[in-house]
Amino acid sequence: MKPMHVTPLFIIWFVLQYSGFAIGQTYLAGTIQTSEKEGIPFANVLLLQAKDSSLVKGMVSSQSGKFRLDHIQEGTYLLMASMIGYKKTYSSHFAISAEHPQVELPALILLPETRQLEQVTVIAQKPIYEQQIDRTIIHVANSIISGGSTALEVLEKAPGVTVDRRNDGISLQGKDGVLLMIDGKQTYLAMADVVAMLRSMSSDNIEKVELITSPSAKYDAAGNSGIINIRLKKNNTVGTNGSLSIAGGSGRYDRERGSLQVNHRTQKLNLFGNVSATRGGNYWLLTTDQDRQAEDQHTFINQTTNLRFRDHGQNAKAGMDYVLGKNTTIGLVWNGFWSNHQESGPASSYFRNRPDGPVYMDAQTDKTLSNVISNQVGNLNVTHKFTGKGGDLTADVDIGHLRKVFSNALLTATTFADQPATTLDGLLNYMPVGITIFTAKTDYSQSLSKSWKMEAGYKYSAVKTDNDLTFSLGPAGELQPNPQLSNHFQYTEQINALYANFWGKPIAATEIILGLRAEHTHPIAHSLNLQKRVERNYLNLFPSVFISRTLSRQNRLTLSYIRRINRPNYELLNPGRSYADPYLYTQGNPYLQPQYTQTLEVKHGYKEKFFTSLSASYTDNLIFTLVQPITQTITERLPSNIGKSQIYTMSVNFPVNLLKGWSLQTTILGYYSRFQYRYLEQPFAVEQLSARLNASSAIILGKGWTAELSGWLNTPRMNTFIHFPWLGTVDAGLQKTLNARLKAKLSVQDLFHTNRIIGEIHTLSFNRDFRITLDTRVAMLNLTYTFGNEKLKGTRQRKTGSEDELQRTKE
Repeated sequence: MKPMHVTPLFIIWFVLQYSGFAIGQTYLAGTIQTSEKEGIPFANVLLLQAKDSSLVKGMVSSQSGKFRLDHIQEGTYLLMASMIGYKKTYSSHFAISAEHPQVELPALILLPETRQLEQVTVIAQKPIYEQQIDRTIIHVANSIISGGSTALEVLEKAPGVTVDRRNDGISLQGKDGVLLMIDGKQTYLAMADVVAMLRSMSSDNIEKVELITSPSAKYDAAGNSGIINIRLKKNNTVGTNGSLSIAGGSGRYDRERGSLQVNHRTQKLNLFGNVSATRGGNYWLLTTDQDRQAEDQHTFINQTTNLRFRDHGQNAKAGMDYVLGKNTTIGLVWNGFWSNHQESGPASSYFRNRPDGPVYMDAQTDKTLSNVISNQVGNLNVTHKFTGKGGDLTADVDIGHLRKVFSNALLTATTFADQPATTLDGLLNYMPVGITIFTAKTDYSQSLSKSWKMEAGYKYSAVKTDNDLTFSLGPAGELQPNPQLSNHFQYTEQINALYANFWGKPIAATEIILGLRAEHTHPIAHSLNLQKRVERNYLNLFPSVFISRTLSRQNRLTLSYIRRINRPNYELLNPGRSYADPYLYTQGNPYLQPQYTQTLEVKHGYKEKFFTSLSASYTDNLIFTLVQPITQTITERLPSNIGKSQIYTMSVNFPVNLLKGWSLQTTILGYYSRFQYRYLEQPFAVEQLSARLNASSAIILGKGWTAELSGWLNTPRMNTFIHFPWLGTVDAGLQKTLNARLKAKLSVQDLFHTNRIIGEIHTLSFNRDFRITLDTRVAMLNLTYTFGNEKLKGTRQRKTGSEDELQRTKE
């Protein structure tokens, strides 16, 4: 294969030459106002074809009533504006052409309705999945099935997202190394802690989830597969408003959810907050068969683990935005997450020398696990707009602290065929963890000319981790700390980052973003017990290129190239052991190197509805957790840099209107993967083809009734040396709008109980088949009540110099 630094440039040149590179940037701008010339915020703005009034695209106006629609094809149009409490109005016909690519419309005036609206009945639904040219958006608040579920369950249904419940991992478009953000803020947590947080986060506090597969240089370079950004609800309506949701249901075990969201807004002050709580049970039924070969000796192991889970979680957020002056807004935000995860149950292991032979060793284990996490983050942010053409400046400071107390107790009764007496042994892992996070960043954007804009920024982050593992073992009731297996591990990481993006329209109908991010990383991993200290200093450059071209009225093409990094977190670097049972442990690797990924992606949009993409990703120093035998009875899980991978992805996203009031949103993902790695001292080169289908169907039944049916299906696939069969699930939901403020949702997740974890590992000396069943078939009833004054008054439409600043803080 040719070096990657040649291929992207050649493809970029080829696509640009082929497409002609010749049409100008177009846009339409204007203002929606009252008869008193006051701007109307959040008005519906629809661009229509002049010949048949068909919809081209739409948006809502800003806080000051302004709007701007970009990337409009040549043609003749008219504009329609509407708002609750006002009569809709239309503009006169106007044309977008090469001679007039940029149109500024006169202000559109909305006149008040002469009658008071008693109730608004929604006859159409906003789609749950929205495909934009640079990201996929899941509107969680619009989903019936997602009501009363957790954030982790929402992600599991998202197109291209795979949740690995076996290893507490999340992948995006077939690649590990996801960067998860909450309201645009990086969590800086290990993936297992992120999964624990999402497991305790109620979906009722989530507005939407953004899946960004090709982030620009403005974003942190961490996360080789892309970014998942969870946006929590934040109401921007003037006055005091809020919502209350309660949910309850059951699978084998019951679940309860509750959330409250409140917002109070005046012309200068915006106060917001939400709180949610979750409680529920689950189970984990693992069955595995292993065949180990060492010279002429075979060992066959049959294991069954049946665990009961109990989860409690709370999330809270509080904040304020205050306008200091015409151009300056200051904000304070506090986020808190608490989770309590408990496991208990038996595990059985039977050892034989042949599949149908007698059991020569029988181990019966009682397991008790506790994982209690408290995570709090405070943020101070400032936004300032310089007068004239001075540009915009934002600054953020975040301080966070996570406290985790993990304990895992095993009590094992072992019986040998030649020794009738049974031994009773204990094992205890006790591990308190403290993580302190500090980040400071600033971003500045400036228009350089009519066609070019520059944005640049700096970010400093420091993470300190203290992980003190005490490992005790011995006869039951007489456990003693083991200094050799105990480990006090400290990890610090400092990153200084600079970036610059140049956005412009150098040639007609073509936009380009050229970005470069530089990150200097200084990590120190120190095991006090083992006297191992690994310190590194490295500087990396992460270029990014985005070229978007309007080919015709209905076709748009975007090409991107990015380079990203996936740094090993403290859990992967910690050499201390954590035992799942006496015969399976996980151990970190302090000598892990970062993995690097280069991705080239081409996206095509047709009518802003039908989207296709092709991408190629190349990863070096691939990090993968190996499952390998250490002895004939002991298995180790160890993260290692095992080789490299190539993943080629094709995706198609399109809506289908099956019948009136019945729409279907479908995403089809196809993968071709190639892994080259070493496992058990043997070289492997593995290729595979696989696919994933996501479909979500929304049905408007009438009289306040709506329904939803969704599901996903995976073809057989392989992740390095683990083979997975066909897997899929179906979810269904029904919603009734009881009145303008109250909605009831009934949903059943995993309707046929097919959401399993099934896999196989087959090598010359080690075979392992496993199956995990969880409590995934769950019925939930969710009630949502909104409160506050929702009627618009003329005094609320008064335009002030501060309203534009408040609008910029809404996310």
